Amino acid sequence: MELRHLRYFVVLAKELNFRRAAEVLRVASPSLSKQIKDLEHELEARLFDRNTKMVKLTSAGVVFLEQAEALLAKADEAVVAVRGAVGGHSGKLMLGNIGPMSGEFLPATLTRFAQTYPHVDVSIKEIGPDDQIAQLENKQIQIAFTINQAGDPKISHLEHHVIFERDPIVLLSRFHPLAAKKSIKITELAQDTMLCLSDNVNHGLHATLVKAIFKKHALKPAKIKQVNSFGSMYAYMISNQGVTTGPKLYRVPPPPGIVERPIKMNKSDPKYQIRAVWLKNETSVPVKNFIDALKLETGLLEGPA
Repeated sequence: MELRHLRYFVVLAKELNFRRAAEVLRVASPSLSKQIKDLEHELEARLFDRNTKMVKLTSAGVVFLEQAEALLAKADEAVVAVRGAVGGHSGKLMLGNIGPMSGEFLPATLTRFAQTYPHVDVSIKEIGPDDQIAQLENKQIQIAFTINQAGDPKISHLEHHVIFERDPIVLLSRFHPLAAKKSIKITELAQDTMLCLSDNVNHGLHATLVKAIFKKHALKPAKIKQVNSFGSMYAYMISNQGVTTGPKLYRVPPPPGIVERPIKMNKSDPKYQIRAVWLKNETSVPVKNFIDALKLETGLLEGPA
């Protein structure tokens, strides 16, 4: 049984006249008659009572009409869905999320994307920076967001787009002695506990960046304390048990009880770079369309001069 058999049957069931049905279908009447006979033979049921004067549905035909119309409707839905997926107007998209830093670009990009592609189902998964690439490579997500040092090399099997690149700032409790300063020297941070968002085994990307900042000034942080979530990091900072560094965020203020201060840096000091990353062989049109929306949003991310 083919879809054309169902379509021929439904049109004839509506018209109840072979000549008119053949005109609607743009086929010859003998051809329509043969297709209906083939369908009845396959179903082993008579669908129409017909003679030279009239055509009417049998009881089996009435039952089959309901089913045939439902099947054709599903087939039409499938065609629409496939065409939407090919054009990127439907489908699914899974994104990684890196906490507050995502707040700088993700909400605005999602809004921009949804305005053009409202039928794409976008999911967001909270993932630490150390696990973003692994989940991307395992296809648990389609777009990852990473924290990099400016100038870090590309990974050959990945594509990336730099969302923003900024000097590091320090985040600390408003009760910290250094909070009274308008800006802080890196030497003043050397004796403090540096809080780093890292995995549970090794110091991760964030710690590597922190150490690189100190290394540029021939210094080492007195202590690095790894934490596994932004919530834990903020709790330590609010209770004045450490400080952290990160990129300046213009759209995301620090949590209550925490202040941000610029670090006195040299032009050659490492900068924080946030990248969107996806597989080089990615064929998903929603991924491409989301990256395009992100690139448009990137131009709006520069802070005040």
